[in-house]
Amino acid sequence: MKKILYLAIIMSLLLAMVVPAFAGGKSPGDATIYEIASSNPDFSTLAFALEATGLDAALDNGGQFTVFAPTNEAFDKLEKANPGTIDFLVANPDVLESVLLYHVTNGRRWSNSLVNKNNTKSVEMLSGGYVWVTPMGKVVDADSLGLGSPDATIVAANVNASNGIVHVIDEVLIP
Repeated sequence: MKKILYLAIIMSLLLAMVVPAFAGGKSPGDATIYEIASSNPDFSTLAFALEATGLDAALDNGGQFTVFAPTNEAFDKLEKANPGTIDFLVANPDVLESVLLYHVTNGRRWSNSLVNKNNTKSVEMLSGGYVWVTPMGKVVDADSLGLGSPDATIVAANVNASNGIVHVIDEVLIP
């Protein structure tokens, strides 16, 4: 029981750190997904990657999306485990776009529609691949092609954007 309480406290603190940094003082529901990423220093790598592929425009306009947003720390972990990966992705925008689309699904998906108490749920991503979301809030890479990206944990859920939902994760998923 203590573990659950500690986990709830940690997730609340992480959410408190993520939610306040929105563009131009907009409330979370008024800012777009891209505005949330680009205005929060914890997502500067993600914002850069979105801009490098042109996906920033898609996440700054209409439509409804759910994004599993890796933090800068998640990108740092990826680079530490696989040196040169970030440079490779930047040099290959098509591959980078595929990686980013593996973090996005259509529609507004609140955590209660993704995390089932008893069963793992399969979620189709815009890349065409799938992730599994476990009852413990893990996002399991179902389509890894060699790098074997580790399971991500949803560390802050349900950040409301004008064009969707952001769930903050602690790993980068590699399709």
